[in-house]
Amino acid sequence: MSLPRSGPARLRLSEWARREGISRLTAYRMLRRGILPVPAERSPTGRWYVQVPGSRFGRSVIYARACGGRSQADALNDQIALLSEWAASHNRTIFTVVKEIANPLTDPLPRLARLLSDIELTEILIKNPDVVGIGRYPLLVAALAPQQRTLTAVRPVQREDDLEEAMTELAAHMV
Repeated sequence: MSLPRSGPARLRLSEWARREGISRLTAYRMLRRGILPVPAERSPTGRWYVQVPGSRFGRSVIYARACGGRSQADALNDQIALLSEWAASHNRTIFTVVKEIANPLTDPLPRLARLLSDIELTEILIKNPDVVGIGRYPLLVAALAPQQRTLTAVRPVQREDDLEEAMTELAAHMV
């Protein structure tokens, strides 16, 4: 396999492994088994190089949040399924999935805060803008933009069943 000799998309295998959060040995084993998710080439000196798709070396994550209640596991699983489907259809590679059970109106969102503070993450996928809290979405998008990072709402407009679910969650926490 022939790779270009110049350009920012060519990385040593060990550097790629460090950026992806895996050990060099694991990356080399993946390469030997043929399951490395990126194209690789061996240089004449014996060093392995990989070609990273695109010019950004970031990661995409799925953030799913539900309020406490009896159907919280179902709500989280539905969000994860929807976001995974969307990511696959838009050629996004998901680095990890983060679940959080909290009410964005009254509870802190520590897992979201951790995602927002990680500069290695270039895209955070959410179901709709209200997942991060009413009115917070435009502020977070504006704050992430200078860092070349995005907060992507897969469904920017809520459907009727989403509104009903949100009202039920709100009523449950007001009691």
